[in-house]
Amino acid sequence: MYDAPLFTTNTAVHSQPSPPGAWLKSEETVAMKTKRADFAAAYLRGRMVVAGGLGHEPSALDTVEAFHPQRKKWERLAPMNFPRCSTSSIVIRDRLLVVGGVNQVARLNRKRRSIAVPSSAHEILYVKEEEYL
Repeated sequence: MYDAPLFTTNTAVHSQPSPPGAWLKSEETVAMKTKRADFAAAYLRGRMVVAGGLGHEPSALDTVEAFHPQRKKWERLAPMNFPRCSTSSIVIRDRLLVVGGVNQVARLNRKRRSIAVPSSAHEILYVKEEEYL
């Protein structure tokens, strides 16, 4: 799947107000709680939500985090039922729908070649407004 990946917890934030079209330096942002690659991301109820992804093991993650821009803080949300990476996501009616992806890596033969096993799982994350107060 990946050869010796280098994971980062940095978050680059694109700012509109000032200066327009500029990227903030990563030291001005807050690191995610979990290092991850190949994850789903969406804007949901004023937060940037990241779900799943590939952890540093490498193994698929079930963890979900939301970035609160006013507090400049990452918050853990309920984990997904199935750990996976390479998913697709979309927000529909204040709900984050995470679909498909890869939920495990199977080891094959003596050469230890690995293959990704596709997932047909789908999950919906609904966060009540008061959970963000």
